[in-house]
Amino acid sequence: MLAVVGASGVGKSTFLHILGGLDRPTAGKVLYGDVDVFSLESAMLARFRNERVGFIFQFHHLLPEFSALENVMMPVLIRRTDPHEAAEQAAAILTEVGLGKRLHHRPGELSGGEQQRVAVARALVLNPDVVLADEPTGNLDTHTGEAVHDLLLSINKQKGITFVIVTHNDKLALRADQVLRMTDGRLSPDR
Repeated sequence: MLAVVGASGVGKSTFLHILGGLDRPTAGKVLYGDVDVFSLESAMLARFRNERVGFIFQFHHLLPEFSALENVMMPVLIRRTDPHEAAEQAAAILTEVGLGKRLHHRPGELSGGEQQRVAVARALVLNPDVVLADEPTGNLDTHTGEAVHDLLLSINKQKGITFVIVTHNDKLALRADQVLRMTDGRLSPDR
């Protein structure tokens, strides 16, 4: 687990978006193994993101007209998986994050912490190699934020999924395996 900390406006979110292939860098490369992800054609880049990277955003980005189950199914359906199988995968990961009894609730019927756990489940449903999280607890109260921290750390340890977390939360950063500080768009070790 890697935490990236720094003041607002130094480029942490931009870094995360470039790392995940959402934004293109103005110079340089992003290598995954020995493949420059930005040398991939658009369709292959989208496939790379779907298959290899999970995203958790501060503002959940859940579709309000869909249930928790349907929101988590979306990445699986994009992969053209059978809808029944997609529902099974989504239900399993939602149960794993403690929402097994809230599958059919829409985001507006869920607390902020529950919405963020839906976002975590959506990021994990395809078992990505890496999860990129942009202020995953920035929108939550202290108690709920700590519960989400514990969930992310547990998943990191149990599943071996790499997390890169951009955060202002020093408690979360201190629990990461490595901390980098971003200053004026440059990364350096924090400890």
